[in-house]
Amino acid sequence: MWPFVRLAPAVRNSRNRRAGTMVTKLVNVDAAVYRDFVINKVVPAIKASFPSASKRVVLQHDNATPHGSVTDRDLEAVSSDGWTFVVRAQPPNSPDLNVLDLGFFASIQSLQYKTMSRTVDDVIRSTLAAFDALCCDKLECVFLTLQAVVGLILEHDGGNNFVLPHLNKASTRRSSLLLASSFGGLGINNQ
Repeated sequence: MWPFVRLAPAVRNSRNRRAGTMVTKLVNVDAAVYRDFVINKVVPAIKASFPSASKRVVLQHDNATPHGSVTDRDLEAVSSDGWTFVVRAQPPNSPDLNVLDLGFFASIQSLQYKTMSRTVDDVIRSTLAAFDALCCDKLECVFLTLQAVVGLILEHDGGNNFVLPHLNKASTRRSSLLLASSFGGLGINNQ
């Protein structure tokens, strides 16, 4: 995780610090900042941790204005050593297949809110600690929800007009049937 922050000298004195002390400031994410993060942080991280079997990576972005700043031409410069990076826009009104929006962020945030944060540095520390402390069972539940969403999208011919069913993940986990029944009760037709 990379926070969108920068170090800057404090403008005024306060009871917590003197003027000129370096403090962490939030950065507004515009097109230039977003492009810099993708090119200099995201792409190198993908190259370092991606399995070497396939080196074609498609970066899918929603239609937020800063996200449009990263183009295939920008990614050609980092497409080296057999790697190919391309960018695609998420189609409007497409079903949500972003695992982060399906509960991963909410799980981290609920842990992060349990600590008192007075400064930006405190928020960053508590968020990173919450990410590290996140139980693998919670992450497994998020991915099971993703599987359910994929199944429902297939069942509804690519549409997003459905309500997620309750999957009873906790009771299924207790009975040791969780992985065996991942797609079982979703009613997916083999088409």
